[in-house]
Amino acid sequence: MINIFVTNHSDKVLKDGYAGQFYTFGKGETVEVPIEVAKHVFGYGDANKEPYLARLGWIKTANDLDEGIDRMSKWKFSDQPPKKNDSLSPIVERVPLEVVKPRGGKVLSVA
Repeated sequence: MINIFVTNHSDKVLKDGYAGQFYTFGKGETVEVPIEVAKHVFGYGDANKEPYLARLGWIKTANDLDEGIDRMSKWKFSDQPPKKNDSLSPIVERVPLEVVKPRGGKVLSVA
């Protein structure tokens, strides 16, 4: 079975089901679901999103299609889990090493 990671970047929670199992997609959360669920709920892999947008209640008529597509664009799909706690730059986490200067040696004087 192939799983897809679905991330909800919208401002609303979505609850939906497939084959007797229900899924909750919370705001800002990633949920791992079988690919069949992603196909059924979001039309994953289907170019025509209109029937899925209508089933979700995100559009009422064809005039609402642009708004529905905008809402669907806030959802991200990936076959890999998202990486957590990645810093934007690896340098942020680095601390410079302490430089130890040797004592003694030649002393220069200004005359």
